[in-house]
Amino acid sequence: MNQGTERQAAGSKAYAAHKSRLLVGWMLALILVLTACGAGAGTDSGKEPAATPTETPSNAESQTAGAFPVTIKHMKGELTLNEKPNKVAVLDVKFLDQMLAVGEKPAGSVIAGGNTNFPEYLGDQPSDVQVLGTRDEPNLEAIVALDPDLIIMTDFQEKQYESVSKIAPTLVLDFYEDWRDTLATVAKITDKQDEAETVRQAYEEKVAGLKAQLTEKMGDETVALIRPRKEGIRVHGIEHRTGGILYQDLGLNMPALVQEIKDDTSVEISMEKVPEIGADRYFVLSDELFAAEAEAMASNQVWKSLDAVKDNRAYDVNSTLWIAYYGPLAINLIVDQASEALLGSN
Repeated sequence: MNQGTERQAAGSKAYAAHKSRLLVGWMLALILVLTACGAGAGTDSGKEPAATPTETPSNAESQTAGAFPVTIKHMKGELTLNEKPNKVAVLDVKFLDQMLAVGEKPAGSVIAGGNTNFPEYLGDQPSDVQVLGTRDEPNLEAIVALDPDLIIMTDFQEKQYESVSKIAPTLVLDFYEDWRDTLATVAKITDKQDEAETVRQAYEEKVAGLKAQLTEKMGDETVALIRPRKEGIRVHGIEHRTGGILYQDLGLNMPALVQEIKDDTSVEISMEKVPEIGADRYFVLSDELFAAEAEAMASNQVWKSLDAVKDNRAYDVNSTLWIAYYGPLAINLIVDQASEALLGSN
């Protein structure tokens, strides 16, 4: 391929060619060598934006709903959007959740690995959203065919970034970013700052009320979040995202063993050491992936001997919902399920 005007002409022809489904494969091969571009959007090339951008909000601060252009800082630099993107492709289900929460919908989204549909908790809201493969293996041909104006992904897909970013302007967000910060970014992209602030405030008010109720009922009682796995029993700490919901947002007390988890999100222990957790109540994560391990623990005499188990203070919860989806819609469900279990039990 020649340089200069010949390169530009070839790029234009390639852009038009990918509109045809019959040429998607050819288009994918060509587009992966082009420089990321997009109508009405800036790139990470270091060029000055056409207009003065607004500042990226920190700690999910609400930004006054305003006009484009906006510049968004992300893990690969900065990206300027001159107008609201019409077709957004998201490569993590939590971004689908985030957009739905503010009344928007992406044109395409990946699904969680091992599933064939979007999460059940979203109902029929994503019925017309195109499936773009899985989070672990995004379908590049499907993304090309979608012809998005913007792609949102996380550093979890670092290996796919080079290819993906040549299809359309791409934002890379921290996989472990607090959902409130992600919501602020989604609000900038969709110009839904007021809606996002409503979502955030509603959550904060909900957990504040539940925290007071839980404190009054449970006093000094402790709660542990565990997951039976092939490697052992995983015990989640406060640095885990769901641990943060339980121990920070809802103010639940951690047993001593959980308090000692400081340099990681969890530790794994053997079944024989489960009594050392010493929690008054347990949330037990299980799903189809480790169903056999969950059943084995439930029938184990060590587990059955715990006071919390004998007193029906161990609650089974779905690990797919509780640890796989991190948009506000899913997180609200986690809060609801946790509080209902604790407030409604003995």
